[in-house]
Amino acid sequence: MARKARIWKGARTPQALKRVRQALRRRAVNRRTRSAAKTLVQHASNIALGRDEGDAAEAVSSAITALDKAAEKGIIHRNNAARRKSRLMAKVNAAHLFEAAEAGPKRKTTASKTAQRKRVAAAKASKAAAGKAADRPRTAAGKAKVAVTRASREASAAKRRAKTEESEEG
Repeated sequence: MARKARIWKGARTPQALKRVRQALRRRAVNRRTRSAAKTLVQHASNIALGRDEGDAAEAVSSAITALDKAAEKGIIHRNNAARRKSRLMAKVNAAHLFEAAEAGPKRKTTASKTAQRKRVAAAKASKAAAGKAADRPRTAAGKAKVAVTRASREASAAKRRAKTEESEEG
């Protein structure tokens, strides 16, 4: 006589049944904490985007605290909390909420615009340098080849300089 296939795939042992009950209780608590954190972040985000009225600093502070507590308890991953905080702070900084709270209306001067342009140029230069550094060879043969190329380039530049100096004198 053939055996019937098992239909029930869930927990069978007393310990496994207990774990199921514990998981259900924990799920209810974790959902409350996760939902509260989401609500606080949403509220702070709405204030930053100008959809709601309220104290921006207090709303952001409570949202960050809620995310930190949820991450500490293991309800959400710490990287998840960090990502949410980062997104919230990006919105807040874009809305200039903290700057407005700290000081009155701020005007951009020519000096600050120039400084901003310099910062952007420096950032682009460092990014370009990092890109070039990634192309550099890591093997001894590659390094030797680069050294020979650099030496020949410097030698040819020195010859050109000498020629231009001779032509200027003569």
